[in-house]
Amino acid sequence: MKTATVRQLRTEFPRIEGWLAEGESVTITKHKVIVAELMAPRPAKPNFARRFSVKVKRRPSVKGAVDLLLEERGS
Repeated sequence: MKTATVRQLRTEFPRIEGWLAEGESVTITKHKVIVAELMAPRPAKPNFARRFSVKVKRRPSVKGAVDLLLEERGS
């Protein structure tokens, strides 16, 4: 866990944001007293219900060589 002061948060935000992007937690202090803790967001979980509810267009079935031969023979 990294530590930064309120002043550093204002003046060096891109550096602290980089820490968060790497998944690091950051404790913010003011006069050596912890005032906040910043944590990187958790990765979103996939929405399987939505994924399976989407209708998929299926391709029409393609006849194989055996099916075509049987059709020609009348079987």
